[in-house]
Amino acid sequence: MSHVLDNMIWHAITTGNSNIATVKDGVGVYREDIAPFAGIETLNEDSFDKLYNLIPAGRRIAVAYDDELDLDETRWEPMRHMDVTQMVCDDLPKVFTTANSELILPLTDEHIPQMLELTALTKPGPFFQNTILFGNYFGIFVDGRLAAMAGQRMHPLPYMEVSAVCSHPDFRGKGYAKAVMLHVMKIIAENGFIPFLHVLTENAGAIKLYESIGYSTRKRFFIDMIRKR
Repeated sequence: MSHVLDNMIWHAITTGNSNIATVKDGVGVYREDIAPFAGIETLNEDSFDKLYNLIPAGRRIAVAYDDELDLDETRWEPMRHMDVTQMVCDDLPKVFTTANSELILPLTDEHIPQMLELTALTKPGPFFQNTILFGNYFGIFVDGRLAAMAGQRMHPLPYMEVSAVCSHPDFRGKGYAKAVMLHVMKIIAENGFIPFLHVLTENAGAIKLYESIGYSTRKRFFIDMIRKR
C-alpha cells in the first residue's frame, strides 16, 4: 500500500481540503483562485482525459509525478518543470518560539495585497488571491511592511503542509521567516497533524534550514505546470 504523501495532492483534495476542491471520477482540482494543483488517483492516459474534461480551456494546473509525464501536447501546453524535494518533520522541535515570536500576527483578508506582493517578489510557490483560505497564515511586520510570512496549504490527513515560507530581501538574516514557520508548525502539531513541506531541490540553503528544525527528506519528485489548450 502506497504512502499518503506519495500522492499528496489527491489525498489532500479528497480529505482535508475537500471543501475547496472539485473531484470527479478519480481526478480533481482546487478552486482556481486558491491553488493550481490537480490531484489524480491513478496517473494514466484515461485520467488525463478526465482531467481535460473537468477544467475549462486556458486553465493552468500543476501535476505531480515521480518518473515521466506522458503529455499529449496537442491538448496540454507545458509551462514549467520543477524538481521538488518533499520533507517531513518527524522530529518536532522542543521549543517553537524564538526571540521574534512576539512579533507574529495573524494575516487576514486586509493583508492579501501585501501577501501577493511578497510572494510575487520571493516566489515561494503559487500564491493566488484566495490562497489565504487554506488558513492559518501568519506574518511579521516591520514599519507597516510585511517582512515575512508562512501558512498552511495541502492537508492530506494526517499531514499538513507548511507553505509560503518567505521573507522580504530587506529583512533577511533576522530570523523572521523561521519564527513564523515555527509558529505555523506549532499550530499544526497542536491540532494533531504532522508538518511536511516542499522545496525546490536546487534550494540547498532552505533545505539546510528545514533540516535544522527537524525536517528530513522523504522523497524527490517533479511538478509540471501545464495549461489546457
